[in-house]
Amino acid sequence: MEAEAAQQERRRPRKRMGVRLPISLEWTPRQGVIRRTRGMTFDFSPLGVYCHVEEPIPQGQRVEFDVVFPAELTATAPLAIHCRGIALRTKIEGRLFGVAASIESRDTRDLGDLGLDPERRVRRRIKPEHAASVEFPGLQAEIRDFSETGAFIADERPLPIGRQLDVRFRIDESGPPIEVRAVVRRVEPQVGMAVEFISLSLEAATRLRQMVRQNDALPALNIRGELSQALI
Repeated sequence: MEAEAAQQERRRPRKRMGVRLPISLEWTPRQGVIRRTRGMTFDFSPLGVYCHVEEPIPQGQRVEFDVVFPAELTATAPLAIHCRGIALRTKIEGRLFGVAASIESRDTRDLGDLGLDPERRVRRRIKPEHAASVEFPGLQAEIRDFSETGAFIADERPLPIGRQLDVRFRIDESGPPIEVRAVVRRVEPQVGMAVEFISLSLEAATRLRQMVRQNDALPALNIRGELSQALI
């Protein structure tokens, strides 16, 4: 994989658009485990991206990521680009990691049509049909809504932003509880906290995806399309 990454790095285009945009990345470092991180892009081109993120990604690792373009750049509605590629290199930059990744394929989603808030989320959240309890070290609460990649936990004493925790919850009455590693992304004082699932098993991810799609009347997440020339 490292040889393939090096070859793609040599082929990358010279012309890149310097732009700061939210980016979330997902990869599978070993069989049966999914990892996620997020950050901001530094520059972007049709064939690659350089970004500053919270966790390092091994060189040569296959990776998928979402980049959100606001309406100010698209001249229409906010647009999310879902890309697949390879991590070409990673280096330490202060408290973050600089990651360069190629883009081998991409899909687009119009967030305006899906009714999503580009400032907060790329995946649509749904409310559980029944009360969904959640457990984390020393505490127990309820899930207000959830998506494939995160949830909002209703708790009058939310944890601080950036805190990582092991979460165990049950949304449906069938099957074992879902266990994930999460990080607090947003806090509403005396209301609760939004968490992102940053490490979970492939089985857990599959169950979450199935539950979301069973309860969601919207189209599938990935809508085939090409990146607008206006963005490149």
